[in-house]
Amino acid sequence: MAKEENMLLFRVEDNVGIITLNRPHKLNAISWDLASELAALLYSLRDNDEVRTILLHGNGRAFCAGGDVDFISGDSDRPMPGTSDPSRPMPRSQRKTPGGPFVDVVRQLVAVDKPVIAAIQGHAVGAGLGYSMACDRRFGDTTTKMGAVFTNIGVSPDCGVSWFLPRLVGFSNALMLVETAKVLNAEESKAIGLLDELVPEGKAFEVAFEYARLVARRASVAVDMARRLIHRSQYATLEDILDYEAAAGTMVASAFDAREGTQAFLEKRKPVFRGI
Repeated sequence: MAKEENMLLFRVEDNVGIITLNRPHKLNAISWDLASELAALLYSLRDNDEVRTILLHGNGRAFCAGGDVDFISGDSDRPMPGTSDPSRPMPRSQRKTPGGPFVDVVRQLVAVDKPVIAAIQGHAVGAGLGYSMACDRRFGDTTTKMGAVFTNIGVSPDCGVSWFLPRLVGFSNALMLVETAKVLNAEESKAIGLLDELVPEGKAFEVAFEYARLVARRASVAVDMARRLIHRSQYATLEDILDYEAAAGTMVASAFDAREGTQAFLEKRKPVFRGI
């Protein structure tokens, strides 16, 4: 099967790196090739100083309808551990890491070390739910539908859903969502904590982009370090965090924006941050 072209689009505007999942005919379902491209792009953005925040969205009627069922079923050109004929040749690396680039996208969404904002319309389910939850903030419109639908096709959660879901919606609600595969509408998603902002239909990208631009204009070294500290706090002790904060504060203090910010405060003026 020939590789699809332009499955992933990327552009930079006002220091916001805009990533577009571009398989609208498949509701932006994630194929192996698309996951590989997305993970690689996110990795490359770590060192792209032009990009200070990232906006992730999907083209068409959906954010992301999860993993491509052609691959999950084991019927695609690339074998799927567990569902494909076990006699089919499979790369050694894939036998050891069945999720391959699908799960690496989640790692890179966090490890990119910059704020990542999700603009959601339509379905964000399965892997799409996992990717959205790995983002720093989620903006959805009234068409949004979110769910951990894995058991509907007889598989268990992946793409970080088991880690993020109880942290966002609570333990009992997380159990309900993975056990029933219930799909929540926009209002339910906002009420339970999957969406941070609910906006009118067709406005998710516009509002999310404005938020991303706002964050990009701030002292980005300090913002990125603050983000890193919050992520680390999810598994660190208080004593660990006190040490991490002290180390981070020392590193950030050498940035131009730290000097500009403190000087502006003393001079009672608005700071002019340069992101360095």
